[in-house]
Amino acid sequence: MEIEKKHLFKKAFTFAFFFSIIGAFLKINHTENSSVFLIIAIISTLIYIIIGIYEVNNSTRIKSNEKVMWTIGFISFSFFVGTYYFISGRKNIV
Repeated sequence: MEIEKKHLFKKAFTFAFFFSIIGAFLKINHTENSSVFLIIAIISTLIYIIIGIYEVNNSTRIKSNEKVMWTIGFISFSFFVGTYYFISGRKNIV
C-alpha cells in the first residue's frame, strides 16, 4: 500500500499535465468535448495539490516555516511548485 501512495503524486501530476496539454490543444482547434479534458486536468491538479500539501505538512525533515511556504506555493503557483517538487524537492522532503 505504501508503494501506491508513494507514486500517487507522480501519477496525478502526470495526468494533470497530459490532460492540460491535450485539452488546450483541442480547445484551440475548437473540438467538441475539449472541456472534458480540461475538467479532468483541473481535478488532477487539485489532487496533486492536496497530496503535495499533505506530504509537506507531515514531513519531519523540514521546519514549520518552510511548510508554510510550500503550502502557499502549492496553492498560489501550483504548476511551478508542483514541477519543482516532482523533479527535485520531493526526495528531500518526504
